[in-house]
Amino acid sequence: MKRLIPLCILIILGISDVKSQQIPPLSQYSLNPYLINPAAIATNDKLPLSFTYRKLWAGVDGSPSIQFLSGHMKVANTMGAGMKVFNYQSGPLRKTGLEATYSYHLPLNQNGTNLSFGLSGLLYQVYLNKSGFNIEDPDDEVFLGTEKMIVPDASFGMYLYHDKYYIGIAVPQLFNRNIDFKSDGILQQKQVRHYYLHGGYIFDLSSDLALEPSLLFKFIEAGLFQADINALLIYKKMVHFGLSFRTSDAVIFRLGYQAKDFTIGYSFDLIMNELKTQTFGSHEIMLIYSLNNFIR
Repeated sequence: MKRLIPLCILIILGISDVKSQQIPPLSQYSLNPYLINPAAIATNDKLPLSFTYRKLWAGVDGSPSIQFLSGHMKVANTMGAGMKVFNYQSGPLRKTGLEATYSYHLPLNQNGTNLSFGLSGLLYQVYLNKSGFNIEDPDDEVFLGTEKMIVPDASFGMYLYHDKYYIGIAVPQLFNRNIDFKSDGILQQKQVRHYYLHGGYIFDLSSDLALEPSLLFKFIEAGLFQADINALLIYKKMVHFGLSFRTSDAVIFRLGYQAKDFTIGYSFDLIMNELKTQTFGSHEIMLIYSLNNFIR
């Protein structure tokens, strides 16, 4: 092989037969399911504004980080609208974009069960800074300078919800776009579809205590399957403690507090895969503030 491509670039760009999740896993998606399902917006009469920051594999140089800023609300009895801004950074690769979402809500009975359909359109820029590559031939033009590419995409979801339970299906990266940095196929990444199935139920253990078990199954067309098994203990609808297991990845500890219109949550992922000798874990923090719906 004439060109020496570092292992980190294989991981980041998904070149050749490397199989990995192109969408970083989140540990607190149950607080804001819009992060994984476009149909999970406008499920109440509030306007929740949410900020999420996640740092993967803390202590590893160039390890991925991601930020989300989102908001959504009902715009009619059966319709909702949402918007999400995101930024993903992993070593020399950065993805920054905007997602706009529409949802339609169909009441199924008089007991508060609804079925919603959501569709998102995304537009993001992929930026690759190749100046930090450690390569065999420093004059190889393939690994010099920077590359930029604008990528459109879409996501679809369905969400069945009630005050006590929810179940959803989502398919991000519908277009299967190929990101090619004009490098004769060396630096490229095909955006494959991810399939999510998630659900949960809230059990009232007493007047002060509730338990919310939930599941998330992820299947990636590149051949990867992963499951999140979660349990969240909620005290007086204010304080929550959580424990999760993500297969082939991590054990997750969660802690959060909720006031009337404000929620803060923190999670720590204890890495259990081959990276456990390189990092002590991943961190995630989420802030949510709910405003009154100025349209409704």
